[in-house]
Amino acid sequence: MVMLRTPAVEIPPEILGGWLTPRRAPPPKQTAPREPIRIESIAIAATPVAKPAAKPKPAPPAPAPVVTRKPEEVDVQQTLAGRQPASREMLVKRFGGNEQTEKAVSLGLAWLVRQQKSDGHWELHQGYPNAGSPSLKTSTGATSLAMLALLGAGHTHREGPFQQNLQKGLTWLRRVQKPNGDLHDSAELGRQTSFYAHGQATIVLCEAFAITRDPELQEPAQRALQFLYDSQHPVTGGWKYRPHSEGDLSVFGWQLMAIQSARMAGLDVPQEVLDRAARFLDQVAESHGARYRYEANPELPITLAMTAEGLLCRQFLGWQPEHPALRSGVEFLLQEKHLPRWSSGSRNVYAWYYATQVLHNVQGPAWDAWNQVLRSSLLDSQVKRGPQSGSWHPTQPAGAPQEYAAAGGRLYVTSMCVLMLEVYYRHLPLYAAPE
Repeated sequence: MVMLRTPAVEIPPEILGGWLTPRRAPPPKQTAPREPIRIESIAIAATPVAKPAAKPKPAPPAPAPVVTRKPEEVDVQQTLAGRQPASREMLVKRFGGNEQTEKAVSLGLAWLVRQQKSDGHWELHQGYPNAGSPSLKTSTGATSLAMLALLGAGHTHREGPFQQNLQKGLTWLRRVQKPNGDLHDSAELGRQTSFYAHGQATIVLCEAFAITRDPELQEPAQRALQFLYDSQHPVTGGWKYRPHSEGDLSVFGWQLMAIQSARMAGLDVPQEVLDRAARFLDQVAESHGARYRYEANPELPITLAMTAEGLLCRQFLGWQPEHPALRSGVEFLLQEKHLPRWSSGSRNVYAWYYATQVLHNVQGPAWDAWNQVLRSSLLDSQVKRGPQSGSWHPTQPAGAPQEYAAAGGRLYVTSMCVLMLEVYYRHLPLYAAPE
């Protein structure tokens, strides 16, 4: 959706073995006639066949040790400094952006700002052509996605051309927040959008606080986080549509991104929340953590979106670039069929959003290969003229079913595309120090 380091996975040892079965001496030759042999009465063990001894296989290498960072170890300036004007231009050039990507971001933000309502919120399901479905109605989610895009380009409610837009949006979010910290605007906790929206809004509050240190945002941000912690399943470590749901990876990812934003801001994150989150990832993982599925059901397929989301979560929880499962996962993301091409049936901005962050963290040839295709796809498909200039059409062409573009609508797709084009500076790569 909407639908913006853990203990290592243990790799079980290979089951080795097989003893050479001794060959029995043949029975002595008999001269008397024998009874006919009844095949069905012969047990398999009665005629052993000698086999060569199995050659022992070398044990697989142990995974790289994983250490989960503590909140106080996260340097806010080093994480978010790329959004500052002094750093942004340099990082665009360094990490593969250009003047065209920056122009596309500006046009996209301008379109988003034009959709803001007078009371400060945005909507997914109405107000512009190709809006989303009422079934995914969530003003909190729409508001949060638009604000994440504005914050991602370095704008704040304290300064810049969109100062008032962000201030009105923050005021609206704080007004809809419930006493228990829940930020979803609907009273129907349990709707599909509820925890997506809460996670996204929590990221907004944490980022705005981290960048500006506005004391008025600390309490609502921490209260939103506490609702998130209290809602985590106590055993599986997951989140879904209701508090203490067993969890699905799609919803889970937005909550972990909110926790990562809290760590950036130095807000309280209990270690047990991170430990439970790591356990959930183990349950939805396959191939020792290199692939992921939606829920802990082995009959569900491995998908690009869930694998990218799972790998990003592993990076947040401490996996280093040399981790064997992370390397294998990166190879999966870069398969030809998964490259981010804006073509019918294969476009998937939801999956691309996560894969873009994973590969940006890794950098090197993997990032270069992905970014080259992504950049062209997003620049070529942005609307250039007319009242919808700056946006991206959600159904021309139709994306993959898992993209939810038709249900999410133009604002959802536009926000996700802008966030991807901000990747060069929105967050510094986890494994690359700034020059």
